[in-house]
Amino acid sequence: MFRRLIKLYFASVSGTRLAVLAIFYSVLAGCSTYGDSVQEVLNEVRRENYAAADDTAQTVLSPSGSDRLLYFLERGMIAHLDGRYQASNSLLEQAYRISESLYRSDLRDWLAVAMTHPGNASYRGQLYERVYLHYIKMLNYLMLAQQQNRGSQQEQLLDSARVENRRIQILLDENVFITGDYSQAASDQEKLFSKIAKVFRQFNGDPVNPDELIFRDQAFAHYVMGALYEQYGELDNARISYQRSATLYEDGYTKQYGLDTAMTVQAWSDVVRVMQKAGGYEEQWRQLVKSKSLQSAESDNSSATGAYHYQPEKAELLILQHVDLSPQRKVLNMHLMINSDSRQLVVRPIPVGSRQEQREQVAWFYLLYADKGLYNVVRDFSDGSILNSEGVLFNSRATTLRPVWSLVEDTGLDYILGNGGVRIAVPYYPIPYAPLQAAEVSVSSKKGAIIRPMIKADSVAMLGLLQQALEAQAELNSAMAREVLRNKVMQEAVKDMGALGVFGGKLLAAGTTNADTRSWLSLPHHIRVQRLQLEPGQHTVVLNSRSANGQNIRQEYTVDLKAGELEILTLRTFLPLAGKPD
Repeated sequence: MFRRLIKLYFASVSGTRLAVLAIFYSVLAGCSTYGDSVQEVLNEVRRENYAAADDTAQTVLSPSGSDRLLYFLERGMIAHLDGRYQASNSLLEQAYRISESLYRSDLRDWLAVAMTHPGNASYRGQLYERVYLHYIKMLNYLMLAQQQNRGSQQEQLLDSARVENRRIQILLDENVFITGDYSQAASDQEKLFSKIAKVFRQFNGDPVNPDELIFRDQAFAHYVMGALYEQYGELDNARISYQRSATLYEDGYTKQYGLDTAMTVQAWSDVVRVMQKAGGYEEQWRQLVKSKSLQSAESDNSSATGAYHYQPEKAELLILQHVDLSPQRKVLNMHLMINSDSRQLVVRPIPVGSRQEQREQVAWFYLLYADKGLYNVVRDFSDGSILNSEGVLFNSRATTLRPVWSLVEDTGLDYILGNGGVRIAVPYYPIPYAPLQAAEVSVSSKKGAIIRPMIKADSVAMLGLLQQALEAQAELNSAMAREVLRNKVMQEAVKDMGALGVFGGKLLAAGTTNADTRSWLSLPHHIRVQRLQLEPGQHTVVLNSRSANGQNIRQEYTVDLKAGELEILTLRTFLPLAGKPD
């Protein structure tokens, strides 16, 4: 069915347009992505061959130029995974300085983007990537501190972790100030304007509310900050961070990013436990236990998921499982043209690659760009353009230009986007299949074993996917404007060469069109946690994970726990290279 639709589309286009589209197809194979350029780095990371990964990263990336931020981010993560925590922090601190400086606009970058493609501009990083930069630095200092005996050296390392903690707090507070928090978003839903806007989104075939995609705050970051405050002995700050985390998970973060509801229970349980630990909150914690239906740990030897009962004679173990690698953005190619008969600006996808890739590209286009809804059909019918409309029979987007047709002719857009149109490209995410079906942790000691499921607490994959969806329209607008400008300049340069020159100019422009597919790819796909109260002493921790295609991954660690203290175990679970999902 899918291939028949493609053939039907080609049968519908004119000879000139067909010739140009054939040329577009011939150059699409050369559209490389950032993921392609660092694939061997990622392969070595997945093999846990970190020395080779770092060597390759230094070969394919540069500490100067437009990808300099990614050079330090990827190498900083590799050093972290390799246990070279000091080196990791040195690299990530350089990444931090670059990111801060790049959040000021640069005219040279704008010109580079305007005349080529966005990949030529300096990569600034997404907000969630900047949060994770400080998160990894925080873990580095924590791992170094846990290797030290109590004393000034350990206190200095914990103070450095506190600095990164504060940097995360500042970033997230600034973002909440700009976007509003989940409770504000919920109250906005009740406003009359919001209800009316929802009607018109449905009428226009756009059921997605952009407010539901916005990255507002990061519940998981606040949870880990609470754990670190607890390690420092700052119990009031720990309580505040745990409570902010729990509220975020409850108010919308869990739903927005597809997380386990057990994480909400865990966060509220830690609020109660820290209240008990600090003292003076008897009435408050009892109210929370009742209102949140929390489970006491006393009934099952302090090992229940989310159990809140604080026992000073026990030790605390927090396990942070970072799963596999982030999904890679790809390039969605599209054909942009003007239909002079219907006076419509038409955009449609040009799916390439494997059958699965083509289906995903068509699906992404349909969800975020294609004409949908009653309004578009009525609009085209009202002016008669439905008889020639590009947007009725095919997966495309057609926008009427009749009200501004004189301006279209004055600017020459009818000529630039006529004669076969032009190729444009935007980034998209393939379906980010979950790497794991499930994971559970087994902790054994002389008294027996405890087995608990790992709780999905954050999803870098969904953070990236929703951010890309939110930016999709802006990406399309920029791509259209960029390619019109490039083709106009190109056609001006070859106008004396006649039809052959125009054709050659289009070919050259099409061959150099691309989308910005960069992101920090060595970040995990998602993060799982489990927290246990255990007897002091040495324990064997076994993490058993089951991949989406049925592979079993076993990881074993030894921890030495002390009464009244919190130990944080961070680990990374990679899919075997041959078992990577398609």
